[in-house]
Amino acid sequence: MVHPALRQIEATPIDNSGEQGLMLRDPFHLSDAVLVVSMAAVPILQRLDGRHSLEEIRSIYKEEYRADVSMEQLRDLVDQLEKARFLEGERFDSYRGQLFENYMRGKTRPSFLAGRSYEAEPDSLRSQLKNFFTHEDGPGLPGPNGAVPENPLRGLIVPHIDFPRGGTTFAWSYRALAERSDADLYIVLGTCHAPMQAMYGLTRKGFETPFGVLEVDADFVGSLAERAPEDLFQDEFAHRAEHSIEFQAVFLRYLHPERPIRFVPILVGSFGEFIHTQSSPAGSEKFESFLAALQGAIGGAEESGRKVCLLASVDLAHVGPQFGDAEAVDAEQLAMLAQEDRASLDAVCRGDAEAFYWSVAKDGDRRKVCGLAPIYTILRALENCRGEVLRYSQWPDPNGTVTFCSMALH
Repeated sequence: MVHPALRQIEATPIDNSGEQGLMLRDPFHLSDAVLVVSMAAVPILQRLDGRHSLEEIRSIYKEEYRADVSMEQLRDLVDQLEKARFLEGERFDSYRGQLFENYMRGKTRPSFLAGRSYEAEPDSLRSQLKNFFTHEDGPGLPGPNGAVPENPLRGLIVPHIDFPRGGTTFAWSYRALAERSDADLYIVLGTCHAPMQAMYGLTRKGFETPFGVLEVDADFVGSLAERAPEDLFQDEFAHRAEHSIEFQAVFLRYLHPERPIRFVPILVGSFGEFIHTQSSPAGSEKFESFLAALQGAIGGAEESGRKVCLLASVDLAHVGPQFGDAEAVDAEQLAMLAQEDRASLDAVCRGDAEAFYWSVAKDGDRRKVCGLAPIYTILRALENCRGEVLRYSQWPDPNGTVTFCSMALH
């Protein structure tokens, strides 16, 4: 490649055998490769921008750092990046095009993380999930669901952190769902961790799980798509590797092994443009038009006798060097995070969407709350709801701390 161009790659600082390095991964999961490079490679990676040749990069490196890097070393690095599918170009475009065609041709969405983030064999997965309920930090096994709960759930806020770190917090949400929901239609608003063209993205594909396929409610999807002014399927490929809805599909199938429930998987994009302009989504055409379409489709489903429950699949804060912060996370920061998170969740408990939004956005989303858009959406969609914190959790890692929670909305 004459002028190599690096794709948008996630670079995480790591300790590599006593030396500082970077772990490179594809945040869009188009490639599963993981590369570890030394910090000395950073100036080279920064200039793989499609404008510099390797000869130019070598010359700049020698001039700025008074050190030489051979053409053989540069070619070897570029070769590794190419094999990992981390470089732009015709080869990558062809590879991505094939992935797209294969996925869009399929009738269902294959499990992307079975065997990696959770057990792939049904009995082993059933045991894994049961242990989340019975663990000392778990809520205990669900009791029987009454005919119609006195105060049935209208919605849930559920984590999407990986099961090993957040499994017991998932269980707090799903015990509440098992005991307090008689819904037969679940609408899952999942955080999308990749860029989207639209703010919301649909799919008609059922989600494969080790317990079988969780089928999509085709009538609801059709009604929502017809009511929305923009194409809600233009980002359908983003569903392929996004874990936020996959984890909820696994739990929903686990809790309803025989009951014929249906669900609606909706990916939710970023509110970055609103945060950047320090404005609220309230009143914006793209948000309000989708909200009206969603509420209209829910109203139509309920009029036809369906019982609907909404789920927001979210995590809260993401802080530390892994997420772009300069300093490692210490005990004082963990305490401050808990205080700020609790203030945001208090707004959710009051059902105050605007107060929740501004509790996150007022400082430019310094905590990097990835659940901002889905939580705001679910609060606006339900209207006049009240919340109850079932569990608040932190995964304290000095390099990258994540906070998350379980909440019931009624």
